[in-house]
Amino acid sequence: MGEIADADGHPTPVSLPNSEQFYLKNDQGKKYLIQISWPLLWEDREKPRSCPIIYLVDGNSMFVTATESSWRRGYSSRFNSGIIVAIGYPLEGKLYDIERRNLDLTPPSETSVPGHGKADDFLDFFQKSVKPAVRSRFPKISFEREALFGHSYGGLFALHGLFTRPGYFDCFMASSPSIWWNDRCILNEAERFLNETSLADEKVPSVMFFWGALEQNPPRWDNESDEDYDTRKQTALGFRMGDNALDLILKLEDSTRVRVLSKDEYEGEEHLSIVPCSVSRALTKFFEEWPLKKSES
Repeated sequence: MGEIADADGHPTPVSLPNSEQFYLKNDQGKKYLIQISWPLLWEDREKPRSCPIIYLVDGNSMFVTATESSWRRGYSSRFNSGIIVAIGYPLEGKLYDIERRNLDLTPPSETSVPGHGKADDFLDFFQKSVKPAVRSRFPKISFEREALFGHSYGGLFALHGLFTRPGYFDCFMASSPSIWWNDRCILNEAERFLNETSLADEKVPSVMFFWGALEQNPPRWDNESDEDYDTRKQTALGFRMGDNALDLILKLEDSTRVRVLSKDEYEGEEHLSIVPCSVSRALTKFFEEWPLKKSES
């Protein structure tokens, strides 16, 4: 880390060791922030080794959470650890670029939604630009497996990747996926995916689902009016976060196109508070408990 104070004794910004960030542009010229971290126990990142790697969308809100979770688990040599890559946007003072994430993280559909539906372009950006850029920074490392993590719209994006580009990752991680979006059109992709015959050399990925028990049935906030609470509760019921996930899990769990499917529901957690839980558990499963066991389904 950097010095705690500068030469004049003034405080300095917090910095992270074993990390770096840079920008990449996609084919349309839009800039993305790429943030990478690697285990604290790696004294030499140039040393030849093999390790897993996980890519996270909504990187501005995910990078520090994922890095801290990985470092804490990986501090003991008993645990396997890997590389974190977060894909976000050039932002100052906020976590989300709503307009761009709406576009990047939602799939194309027969019923188009203005400002949405460019998930295929974003997947192409991963494969053509992000992955090669990361590999170039770790030329002596063999990435033994790769995962994609997303939350909310990001979880929807992970499912779209699973159903349309299953060979891109060894594991797709959907945290509170927005299956409700655009009249649940992602289920049409699921049906096509399940009805297709996999290619002989196609990678058969595993899938992880996470959601909070309070997402579909939220508690009342302090000082919240009856009207506001009723509106928020009806919205949550309409989203059906838990039920939609369980419905999709039932469709996938016996499919030969999915290697292993795991699911975790967290008591006492809602749509935002679930994120640290799902990130930490996803990393633990992917870094330490791989391959997943069939009994987790």
